[in-house]
Amino acid sequence: MRPLIALALVLAACGQADRAPAAHESPSASSTRGPDLLVMRLPRAGGPLRVLAYPRLDSVVWSSTDAAPSISRVLAFDEEAGLLSFVDAKGVPARVDFRLDNVGVATRTRLTGVSSVDGATIYGLTKDGSLLRSTPSGDWTFKAPRPARAAIPLSDGSLLLVASKEHAAIVWRLRPPDTKILDSAEVPGAARAAWGLAGDRLYFTVEHNLVGVRTRDLRPLNVIELDGHARALVATPSGDRLFALSDSSHQVDVIDRYREKVSEHVELPGIAEDLRIDPLGRYLLVRSASRDSAWVVDVGTDRLIGGVRTLWRDDLPFVAVDGAIALAQGNDIVFVDGATLRERRKVEHGSSDYWYSFAWSGFRPRAAALDQPVRFPGADSADSATRATLDTTPAVAPATPHDSAPTHIVPKGWIVQFAALLNEQQARELAATIHIGNETSRVQPTPLEGQTIYRVVLGPFPTKDEAERVGRDSKLKYFLYEATP
Repeated sequence: MRPLIALALVLAACGQADRAPAAHESPSASSTRGPDLLVMRLPRAGGPLRVLAYPRLDSVVWSSTDAAPSISRVLAFDEEAGLLSFVDAKGVPARVDFRLDNVGVATRTRLTGVSSVDGATIYGLTKDGSLLRSTPSGDWTFKAPRPARAAIPLSDGSLLLVASKEHAAIVWRLRPPDTKILDSAEVPGAARAAWGLAGDRLYFTVEHNLVGVRTRDLRPLNVIELDGHARALVATPSGDRLFALSDSSHQVDVIDRYREKVSEHVELPGIAEDLRIDPLGRYLLVRSASRDSAWVVDVGTDRLIGGVRTLWRDDLPFVAVDGAIALAQGNDIVFVDGATLRERRKVEHGSSDYWYSFAWSGFRPRAAALDQPVRFPGADSADSATRATLDTTPAVAPATPHDSAPTHIVPKGWIVQFAALLNEQQARELAATIHIGNETSRVQPTPLEGQTIYRVVLGPFPTKDEAERVGRDSKLKYFLYEATP
């Protein structure tokens, strides 16, 4: 069963290249910082896959030899192996191997509730509610104590299985391929409830409440009260805030995960029916229930920016890394500025294709030096052997340094973040204006998907309560996250 509530984990992009496809061309050699930004394009009825450079969308860097089936939805991309997993229009899970130029079915077993977090490992449920785990090396199955209705893989390699028991939901935690159940929990009233992930928390919609457990140990969380029954729920990439959409509602509820309550409301011009979050956490896209249009909300300020005309599909609309929003308008794809909604560019006849955006350096030309034999300084091996025989000078052990510089260790704690910008100068200007006590916020560069974002932060603080106090004292929008040790 595909969950009604799901986190938006997939970027999508679209456009029609101005030139004809050329198989296996190399991307620009000038891309030397981080992975290349790319978009994959496939005719919606199936056909050859093509990968284009983003944001130009006029340079084909790779095309498949074989045709691919029509894609219903992309599951995930494995950057290490170059594998992209997806579900085709018939519900069959499959993979694209960009390194080997291969498109193939992952498993012939009929599955429901198919999911993946890494692109290589695919999970699904069989007809009798058993779990199937498909990897490139083969399939693995597990039969839970009760038929499962949802399989939820986590980024740490563990998995949550959800089943129904009378009026409650049962959640099991295990780490495949080990069959031992590590933890279990029962969530009253959630037998058929929709679910959603928010960081390390799993929430179920029970009447007008969100009832959840922690994913790492399945301990229960405090109940979060809503104004109505949530029909859609998404979380920011860090999981610090959730956005809930109630039935027949003209507003989006903003939920503070740490306070475990609704902190803000975003008023909408009409009734909405679905939500989609920007993978970088800048914008929230809200689908209008009345026509082919959507509203754009600024996540940093919880402010409604405005409305745009677009179809709502699995791949569109989406927010690109550069902040542009791709919209499906008739036969074309229109990119608008996220902050102003002004048109940046148009790609004609792009909406007839399925598009997926990702970052990867695997299409870059292989360095010629990697294919050269290893050569050591000096003459040939015979001369080396002669020198080894004649040279009887004892080896001298290298001196042990006594005054080496100590390794800088970032202390653990909690960080208060006020903004995440793509422009370094703007981030520094904002940081200079935020003063809490004797401290001034700073800019922390963070590489993300081939681009650097500049976080305006304070901390780390030793406790979450202290970080929370600093955030409240700032009188600004903020969220917290744990510092990396």
